[in-house]
Amino acid sequence: MESIPESHRELLAGPYFAALTTIAPDGIPENTIVWCSLEGDTILINTTDDRRKYKNIKENPNVAVLVLDPEDGYNWIDVRGRVEKITGDPDFANIDRHTKIYTGKDSFYGDIMPAEAAGTHKRVVLHIKPERVVVSP
Repeated sequence: MESIPESHRELLAGPYFAALTTIAPDGIPENTIVWCSLEGDTILINTTDDRRKYKNIKENPNVAVLVLDPEDGYNWIDVRGRVEKITGDPDFANIDRHTKIYTGKDSFYGDIMPAEAAGTHKRVVLHIKPERVVVSP
């Protein structure tokens, strides 16, 4: 496992949007724009178990996460790694944490998505362990 350099940790801690790359069953890479955060050197991404990225990861846990600083296009981090584990987010603690980081609002369901959408999908947290980290500058 590689460590996330201190100089680029803020890019993965939010509120910068990240491109998550997964591998589809046909071997073609697929990109999705996501919110992310850090827990130590583990990148956390929240999704639902009915999304394509989740299904791709269940088949192939190899992923890449790219974050570009919107103020300086020469400041970026590219993390290649594996989804080490997937945990549930039944109380919405992780998605609410991301909501606060990215929007300043308290609740994903009620502030971003309609409150009645809560519980219609199973929310999960992807725990990504870096295996290769490339940064600029």
